[in-house]
Amino acid sequence: MKSISHVISTVFQPLLMPTYGVMLLFAYTYFGVVYSHKFWQIVTPVLFFSFLIPGLLIYMLYRIGILSDLSLKVRKERFYPYFITVLSYSTLMIYYYRMQMPKWFLMMIAASIAIMLIAILITLIWKISAHMFGIGGIIGGVMSISYFVERSNPYYLFMILLIIAGMIGTSRLILKRHTLGQVIGGFLLGFTVSFIFVWMGV
Repeated sequence: MKSISHVISTVFQPLLMPTYGVMLLFAYTYFGVVYSHKFWQIVTPVLFFSFLIPGLLIYMLYRIGILSDLSLKVRKERFYPYFITVLSYSTLMIYYYRMQMPKWFLMMIAASIAIMLIAILITLIWKISAHMFGIGGIIGGVMSISYFVERSNPYYLFMILLIIAGMIGTSRLILKRHTLGQVIGGFLLGFTVSFIFVWMGV
């Protein structure tokens, strides 16, 4: 079970969640039709600024000894990766703003920044699951976009995402990276902030 949990945790690691979220927009919304000619202009930056750059910098912190573990087991060490991610996401926000992307799309990125800032504050006193606020953010964004932008109810997509969230949460518990409270807290943080931010952008 632990080997499967490691695979799930790796495939659905927090740094990949923004890329997955944008890919879902292309697959399930009118966004994929309207912006099909700008697919790489939109997907490449989110992969670059939300995964490659933060991932490389976090690895460098590990190599020089600032981080004791790449999985960020130590709560106090999470501040540096979170701060790096906020800066990288902010750069991504500026890029999309200059592309004149829809307000609700920009708010989706802003939600990721807000989630990270809140997570930094929480991390000062408590360890919260980054994996869960990652998937929670996707589900909150998808639900808000479906109800307020698309005016649709893709219940099969919701079912799949909720199953994935359950798998991720279970894997974090099996690996003993988090308590149940930290898993639930992470999901609620991601879901709530993402849902509200996208709704405000409509």
